[in-house]
Amino acid sequence: MSSSSRAQAREILVARFGHRDFQYGQWEPIRAALGGRDALVVMPTGSGKSLIYQLPALMLPGLTIVVSPLIALMKDQQDKLTACGVDAMAMHSHLTGSETRDLEQRVLDGEGEILYLTPERFKDRDFFERLLSRSVSLFVVDEAHCVSQWGHDFRPDYLMLGSIVTRLGRPPILALTATATDEVRRDIARQLGMRDPVVTITGFARPNLRFEVRRTVNQREKDAALASLLRNSPGVGIVYVATVREAERLYEERRSDVPIGLYHGKMAAADRKDMQNRFMADRFKAMIATNAFGLGIDKSDIRFVIHYHFPGSVESYYQEAGRAGRDSEPATCTVLYRVEDSRVQSYFLGGKYPDVEEAARVAITLEQVPHREQVHLDDLADKSGVPRRKARIVLVLLKRHGLVREYRGGSWERLTTERLTSIDLSADLTDYEARRMQDRAKLRAMVQYCQTAQCRTRFILEYFGEDVESDWECGNCDACDAMSKWRVRQRSVAVGV
Repeated sequence: MSSSSRAQAREILVARFGHRDFQYGQWEPIRAALGGRDALVVMPTGSGKSLIYQLPALMLPGLTIVVSPLIALMKDQQDKLTACGVDAMAMHSHLTGSETRDLEQRVLDGEGEILYLTPERFKDRDFFERLLSRSVSLFVVDEAHCVSQWGHDFRPDYLMLGSIVTRLGRPPILALTATATDEVRRDIARQLGMRDPVVTITGFARPNLRFEVRRTVNQREKDAALASLLRNSPGVGIVYVATVREAERLYEERRSDVPIGLYHGKMAAADRKDMQNRFMADRFKAMIATNAFGLGIDKSDIRFVIHYHFPGSVESYYQEAGRAGRDSEPATCTVLYRVEDSRVQSYFLGGKYPDVEEAARVAITLEQVPHREQVHLDDLADKSGVPRRKARIVLVLLKRHGLVREYRGGSWERLTTERLTSIDLSADLTDYEARRMQDRAKLRAMVQYCQTAQCRTRFILEYFGEDVESDWECGNCDACDAMSKWRVRQRSVAVGV
């Protein structure tokens, strides 16, 4: 890649995006994309990952496809790009029928520089046929940890992206994430079929974030600690809670003390949107939320993130805590730790993957549906008595064997008259058992983070495989504060002696 290409890229950076120069770690993956190479990027939240694909999209001749897991995130990016004069499109389920048809026609007519899609959109055969008429210059996978079975937010629909890239003519692949261990990075590259990717890891340190853990012995003490933090923390923040029930309880109990919002996946879409808009407009001191609130929240001045319950992995924690201080100003990330809270995450882990008995129940229930007749996932889950997430995983496994077909909207069709229970899924289910073990190890690491006496930033850096000097400490966490006080006392004792 010539120096003139970098000069051209910098001109576009200034003229279209208003930035004077590239941030650390941006240019290498941009150069790879412009040169036709695959690239894998791991950068902390707020480090400018989006620009890494947006700028090449304006320099490459064809269409850039961006696969994103969240509609709110797509819409936010589309609005920002449109304001910069970029022809960005987003195809998602919130569009009306006429809007969807208009966008499909625009794709067919060769319009647009960037097209945002959820992975589920590729199941629309008519739309995919239109997409095949386009020359795709770059295929981007945002939140790429969703691809990996070892990632903290694995999503089965991401598994088909490798084959999708092949059908699109194998354009360069650009995978982006904020959190990925070495194991997850290797799995992302393997699942997507990346060829000798340029790997950029800028480091996981966020010097402006203060990490702290406050130990509590019971719910009353934890609630008191939360009330104190909400009253005394500067600016606005987020309080993450593990369950809808606890989120609603805390909202009702704290709303009379400070102006707070509530956000979880079981709320009506209009209510969630209203709460989010009020939060973005600084109408609330904090949002009490489950992890449904996060990826689409582009608010740079969040001053604190509190975890009322710790999440199931260090990856999840660092991603959620990392939503604080994206403006590089000081922010605090606090975990209200209670030993018993590990039971909450253990319960969630037990409900993630199906076992042999549950797989058989789903298959038997599906066998009772007439051949070639569609059945909705929710009905199948209800009739089999298997949770929806587990039932979907079983259907995905049967789909891999060519026995069922998935349709948009959550319906499935049995393609064979033979007994589904005769298919051996033991190897697939053994794979899920390995995932259970991995998830338990991740939970143990999160508990260790809460219990450690060492520098918390150091713990996070070492967890993600970053080399840290033997005597390095951040000096900006509660563990470092405690160690500093201990050293002062030791010196005082020594002087006294």
